[in-house]
Amino acid sequence: MERESLVNRIMASLMHLFSLLLTFVLPILVYLGAKKRNKYFEDHAKEGMNLHFTFFPVFLILNVISLKWSKVSVLAYGLIFLETILILLAVFYTLKGKKFSYPVIRYFKV
Repeated sequence: MERESLVNRIMASLMHLFSLLLTFVLPILVYLGAKKRNKYFEDHAKEGMNLHFTFFPVFLILNVISLKWSKVSVLAYGLIFLETILILLAVFYTLKGKKFSYPVIRYFKV
């Protein structure tokens, strides 16, 4: 397997990192831009979408439940913390040129 260029690894890492702020929007835009043109970016965008499409609905449900039971909000913040750790791991692995897959539901096959 050929190692990706440093520029591509940095760009893919930045996509993972900035998805902390832009959630699933950034991976969707990257996927649409890279689809059938760059497999490397397409795969990283799919990984990002898998992560956010798994965590976002759970986060919304926890927030709705926390309106009734405020102690559930701790779980919502814990989920954000876990997502942040996973994204930082993805950034690290991507920069090193190693494969990283989020431990989430596979909506998009990579």
